[in-house]
Amino acid sequence: RMSASPFASNTTGVAVVGEDVLILSSPKTGLLPSVDQPKEAKRDPEVKGTPKDFMATQGKEAEKQLLNKVKKCPNCGKANAYTLSACNNCGTSLKEVALSYPNNVFAGFVYGIQKGPFPFSISIRHQSKDVLVFDDLLAMTPCHVDAIPTSAYIPDLRMLFADPKKGLALLNQLESSCHEVVSTQFLGNKKWAEKMIKGTPLDAKTMKKHLVTGLNFPPSQYWLHLQCMLPPMTPFHYSLYLKGTHYTKGRFFPIEYVRAALEMNVTVTSPLDKSIEDIIKIFDEKGLSYDQVWTQAYKRYGESHRALANWDSKDFDYVIVNGETVKSASDMKEVEKDADALIKADKVALQNYGRPYTQEGRPSLNYYKYPKTKLLPAFQ
Repeated sequence: RMSASPFASNTTGVAVVGEDVLILSSPKTGLLPSVDQPKEAKRDPEVKGTPKDFMATQGKEAEKQLLNKVKKCPNCGKANAYTLSACNNCGTSLKEVALSYPNNVFAGFVYGIQKGPFPFSISIRHQSKDVLVFDDLLAMTPCHVDAIPTSAYIPDLRMLFADPKKGLALLNQLESSCHEVVSTQFLGNKKWAEKMIKGTPLDAKTMKKHLVTGLNFPPSQYWLHLQCMLPPMTPFHYSLYLKGTHYTKGRFFPIEYVRAALEMNVTVTSPLDKSIEDIIKIFDEKGLSYDQVWTQAYKRYGESHRALANWDSKDFDYVIVNGETVKSASDMKEVEKDADALIKADKVALQNYGRPYTQEGRPSLNYYKYPKTKLLPAFQ
């Protein structure tokens, strides 16, 4: 029989008991602080309407930037990179699937476009004429931001190698914008940091040591975006990390790797015609092993989570066992609850996206302050 609380001396949010994986769920109202976005006047979109309306004024060239090229899984609906032969979510074959061209949401942000199938408004953390930092809508950690360049069009990380010196400067600029947001808005929020982060206050050096930062290839949106996460992961996402389904090898490129590769100053001609494997091989042959860097980084992400996680079972109502059964966190008695619905609600409860919520409990969102009115040049 399980003891009263498998979380007695465990602050990771996940407990493994024999064959069972237990995760904390349903934070009690009002106990976990959130971090509001910097106050900004509400802005109207630059372009009233959709990407189609913007493309109509900008010519054929605009389609490259405003549409993603994907294969949509017929089984689970996930938009997969057009290069994949099987869905990386459910494994269904994509061999017969035609390409589709959904909106590039990040391009929508940069050009200040009102909406696609949903409004292109953003949970903004930092904005300048060159960089936009915003909360990730699918946050894996309560502090999970994305940074995108807004003065040149750069579809994905391969393009950085067209001019490695310039690429490195851009990567560093995106990273320092993320660092600034994490240290001032999140760690600078004493109430939040003391509750969420073990060993607070963290100095800048310690913070940098623990951040999970990197780029995906292929990306979900073809607009270069650097993801930056301060652990801990949410309990649910830490359970996925333990299963090996996050920061996937061959798809997630830790910033440590991309930076080391750019520092070698190797210019790759026509990088968008190269596969990601070609790029990895170039640097493998020069003594920089993706495999090695990724393996160390992945291991470190778990260590950083365990070092910083401060999840307390007393702050949660339920425990989910193996993604299915729900028990009360206080006495581990089984309750009639839908685990999937709880996991969905946890995402909204634990994220900082759109804070402060409106009176109706909706995220408060805004449009970019420096929208580009002309099509941006491609990064060369």
